[in-house]
Amino acid sequence: MLALLALCLLTAYLYLRYTKDLYQAESELKLDVKRDATELGIKEFVEDQNINLISGEIEQIKSKLFLNRVLDSLDLGISYLSVGNVLNNELYRRSPFRVEYTFEHGRLLNIPFLLTVENEDQFELQIGEDGKRLEGSFDKPLSIESGTLTVFRLRAFDQMDYSFVINSRERLIEYLRQQMNVEPLNINANTIRITFQDHNALKAATIVNKIDSIYISYSNEQKNLANKQKIDWLNNELVQVEDKMEAYENYFEAFTLQNKSNDLNADLKRVIAQINRLDSQRFDIGRRITELDILQQNLANGTMAVSPLQRSLLPDYTEKKLDELERMVRDQERIGLAYNENTLAYKQKQQEFDQLRDNVIRQVNELKKNYRNQLADLAQRNIKLENAFAVMPDKNTQFSKNQRYYKLYEEFYLTMMQAKAEFEIAQAGSTPDFKILSSAVVPTQPISPRRFMVMGIGLVAGLVLNFFFVGLVYVFNNKINSLREIEQATDVPVLGTIPVSKKIRKGELHVVSNPKSMVSESIRSLRTNLDFFSTGRDRKFITISSSISGEGKSFLAMNLGAVLAMSHKRVALLDLDMRKSKTDQSIKPEDPAKGMSTILIRKFKWQDCLLKTSLPNLDFIPSGPHPPNPSELLLNGEFSALLDELKEQYDYIVMDTPPIGLVTDGMMAMRRSDVSIFVFRANYSQREFIHNLKRTVAINKLEHVSVVLNAVPLEQKNYGYGYYEDQEATRTGWKKWFRA
Repeated sequence: MLALLALCLLTAYLYLRYTKDLYQAESELKLDVKRDATELGIKEFVEDQNINLISGEIEQIKSKLFLNRVLDSLDLGISYLSVGNVLNNELYRRSPFRVEYTFEHGRLLNIPFLLTVENEDQFELQIGEDGKRLEGSFDKPLSIESGTLTVFRLRAFDQMDYSFVINSRERLIEYLRQQMNVEPLNINANTIRITFQDHNALKAATIVNKIDSIYISYSNEQKNLANKQKIDWLNNELVQVEDKMEAYENYFEAFTLQNKSNDLNADLKRVIAQINRLDSQRFDIGRRITELDILQQNLANGTMAVSPLQRSLLPDYTEKKLDELERMVRDQERIGLAYNENTLAYKQKQQEFDQLRDNVIRQVNELKKNYRNQLADLAQRNIKLENAFAVMPDKNTQFSKNQRYYKLYEEFYLTMMQAKAEFEIAQAGSTPDFKILSSAVVPTQPISPRRFMVMGIGLVAGLVLNFFFVGLVYVFNNKINSLREIEQATDVPVLGTIPVSKKIRKGELHVVSNPKSMVSESIRSLRTNLDFFSTGRDRKFITISSSISGEGKSFLAMNLGAVLAMSHKRVALLDLDMRKSKTDQSIKPEDPAKGMSTILIRKFKWQDCLLKTSLPNLDFIPSGPHPPNPSELLLNGEFSALLDELKEQYDYIVMDTPPIGLVTDGMMAMRRSDVSIFVFRANYSQREFIHNLKRTVAINKLEHVSVVLNAVPLEQKNYGYGYYEDQEATRTGWKKWFRA
């Protein structure tokens, strides 16, 4: 029982010794969203997302998307640990070194790196528990497979052995999901509790607070996601509409600069008027050229007929020369009346006339040339105006179309700007009133393992196991434990009990070597109780037997015979167990061939086989060699004759028989005996032996049968005063036990 209790307490201690402390940080949040956009008189565009459903909020917190945002704001990429003799402790935000790495693949992720500090500048790095070792320097890159790793020394090292793990994102997500728990506190009040468990108290509190802060902003973003998406779409569309409107404005500006007008109808009228005006100018110039041709022809023919129109076309200097030419014609006609054409005076006048006429003709040619240039210029201008007039309807159509598109885009732009303003006001009016009722603090006491509880469980488990152990022992124990069990199970009288003693030695006369012991006193009490079984005869046959060997019948037979002998009675002790010779007795026969087996076959007389003991009145006859038929030897008449002869010589004949529960050899002796003593051994003999005894007594109709309970524990007997040998031994044993 003490071993079970000690084992349970040891198990509890080892559990506490080899189990890391687990801390839990927790916070409480109240979820409440108000929609205040209607207060501004604007229709609410965003539908209610069932924000009062706590389960939806819990699933949102547990979602992978949300946990990824939490990871982005936490520095959990690398776990730093201090290596201990039994457990490794995480150095969250307390690591004396920092690691930076660049890996091309993920084979080195989630693998422990063991770092051993050699000195202030050097360290040894082991990849994995059984991986290769590398030598490196602090603050310098170290090549590892297909990447590099740099260990930066931040402060002095408290120990020599550390480790770190480069965590993959998938592992961190799974870590957050396993260690985090979100549960509703009060559904009607929309309150939830967020808890996180970790072996590092600071880390647990930091993660919970980060979850709270990100959840508030994330929830606001999610609740206004519809508005945000609409606003983003409107912004995108507004940019495109602005670009198109800017293109139209650039078109209108270029059109105005190119056409010097932005009214094509007025321009069309103006072009028509210009074309008509040019046509009139062309006609007038053509008419002038025609008149000048006639004038030139008349001058060439010598006809001086000049019309007023022709004169109006000539410049003043030409008109003067023309007047002078007409005067010279009149003078020549007057000279011709007086002189002959061949006269010198006449020829001289004729020569002056020809020169002046040629000069006038040249001036007319120059004038005609100018008019022809003007006519050509007007023709070019007319062509341009006609071309411009030809494309003006298309330009007018395109311009009108662009104006219509511009007005449509302008209206669409104004509508989208108004819608954007409405959505922005709706988004601003959606105020998430998520309150942190209780923020996470760094826990000071671990939630697991609870030391007093574990030790209490160990103690209770020990007591419970002891209870079940006692119960099982009681249920499955079929041994005789006390004298009361014998008295309750059978009517066979109890002759007495013999206490257990550590001083008993096999084969010795205990009553002689330890006369003051409790065992010796109990055997003397048995001798006294034998008087109650007296049959009125002076000599008595006493048979001692048991169910199986080892119950102490031989010890009782020898010591009872010795007690009887010490009371000045002649006692003969017979060993009838011829199936098993006793080699551990203090009385050793000189000739092993002599004994009960050879007496019963008349090979020797009983006087020849008799052995003297250390007591004067106690004689002993051993069992002798093993016969093949011990039962038949006891059934023949020699055994009865032997008893008759011994009865004449001894006061008591004590017979040590074989166990009747195994063989029937001792039944004849019990039938001839005056007193039959049946020995049970406490905590050794089975309870069914009592029923076997009752059946044996009833079947064989035995009389004067009694029971002796051997090896009774000392606490079941009170021997009173004066047995100092056993009392001192018991007291000494308890003292030794307490010292241990």
